[in-house]
Amino acid sequence: MANGKTSLNGVKNGIKSQECNNKRQARAQLKRIKWDLRFRGDNQKRFYEAIEKNDVTISVGPAGCGKTFLATHYALKMFSRKVYKNIIVTKPLVEVDGEKLGYLPGNVDEKTEPYMMSIYYNMEQIIGKRRLEILRQVGDITVIPLAYMRGLTINDSIVILDEAQNASVGQIKTFVTRLGMRSKFIICGDVDQSDIRGINGLKDSLKRFPGIPGVEFSDFNLNDVVRHPIVAEMLKRYEKN
Repeated sequence: MANGKTSLNGVKNGIKSQECNNKRQARAQLKRIKWDLRFRGDNQKRFYEAIEKNDVTISVGPAGCGKTFLATHYALKMFSRKVYKNIIVTKPLVEVDGEKLGYLPGNVDEKTEPYMMSIYYNMEQIIGKRRLEILRQVGDITVIPLAYMRGLTINDSIVILDEAQNASVGQIKTFVTRLGMRSKFIICGDVDQSDIRGINGLKDSLKRFPGIPGVEFSDFNLNDVVRHPIVAEMLKRYEKN
């Protein structure tokens, strides 16, 4: 895209080919990104605006409608402008439909990396792989598993909880009560793709939190799916069961 704007297909920001070897270069190059967005529909625009206006934004919708991309784009943009000191990402560590990954060696970041690939992939599309690696290495972008959040108060950060349909009611309660001063929380999920038994925390939050000032819900539907057109059609078939 010659005009340098961002779309949900990826980013052409004029900096991807620049050499980046350290934190100073990574941060400086982020400032030069053109953060414009071409929204693929009104619901995407409303979600992005809801993040801007609220302390907690909860986005619910089917796979492929851009929830994670939009959340990561906003987080990276605000970090580049020094609105927040860092970006924290988290996700319930639940394997899909009983699939077992087995024992994972390494530190917390290495153990959780397979679960965070959707967020990392979107960040890489926006700022490039090398910049992402550096920002992770220096702690500007960090992972905190939900299980480790108890007792924390998160200040001056923008936090993304992805795949929230796999969080229990108790985990969502733990997460939202970590909100500290000058922080912003973004929660994304699809209530129809939960891999846990019983009521999931995302569905519970839809009933529990309406009417709280500073909390807004953003809904997507099958018309908002921006992947291959066949994806939306396949999802419709699942809805018939």
